[in-house]
Amino acid sequence: MKIKYLIASALLLGSFTGLGAQEQQPFSRGFNPEKIVFVPKGTNGFGFSGSYTGLVGGEQAGFELVPSLIGNLSGGYNTTSAGVSFEYFIANNLSVGARFDYRNTGIRLDSARLSLTEDMAFDLSNLNYVQQSYLGALAVRYYVPFMDSKIFGWFVEGRLTGGISKNKDYKQEEELKHGIYQETTRFSLGAYPGICFFVAENVDFEVQVGLVDFGYQKISQIENQVKKSDVRRWNAKGRVDLLAIDFGVRFYFLDKHHSGR
Repeated sequence: MKIKYLIASALLLGSFTGLGAQEQQPFSRGFNPEKIVFVPKGTNGFGFSGSYTGLVGGEQAGFELVPSLIGNLSGGYNTTSAGVSFEYFIANNLSVGARFDYRNTGIRLDSARLSLTEDMAFDLSNLNYVQQSYLGALAVRYYVPFMDSKIFGWFVEGRLTGGISKNKDYKQEEELKHGIYQETTRFSLGAYPGICFFVAENVDFEVQVGLVDFGYQKISQIENQVKKSDVRRWNAKGRVDLLAIDFGVRFYFLDKHHSGR
């Protein structure tokens, strides 16, 4: 009987020891992007990106944007952006590079009436806004494959950006123009996540959006070519920038070791 008790005690102790060892194993959800080489070290990347948004409305009699608040609205809006980027992979799935972007935005307000109360209304007709931006950036990008896939993945890109924006905000009254010319010098540090998928061995499509941006701006204004003013400001944004959504295509040139040549 004592032998049976000893054997049972040993088995019970062994089971508890096994459970304890099992509990001490590190917890993992199975994410390990390093084991999948999405883009190998030594690869060169070259890409194009761009976007366009246009809107024209109320060309006949105008429309109501917000009933009883903004009426008789007529005009148009468009924004166009284009960019080119270069990158080199210093490690598997990790690249450093540079990009250059151009953006043009135009707003034309032919007619609009802003009614705050029955006795307080403003005429916003014949207003125009034009902006052109030239930006350059240094970028670091890290790719993570979806479910060990070598076709679908997502990435996070950090950018240090600098550039100049020039815009005109004026009102046209017959042959006269009244308005403000503004030039902005900006520097910013931002995060731009995105998704990508390969449509060929070395070609992918991607969608990218601005998410977080910390920046400094120096703004110089000239009103009616006479009055000058300057302002400096810091800003931080932590929201999805719908105007910064880019659609792009990227080409990858593998080194000789991975290209098989």
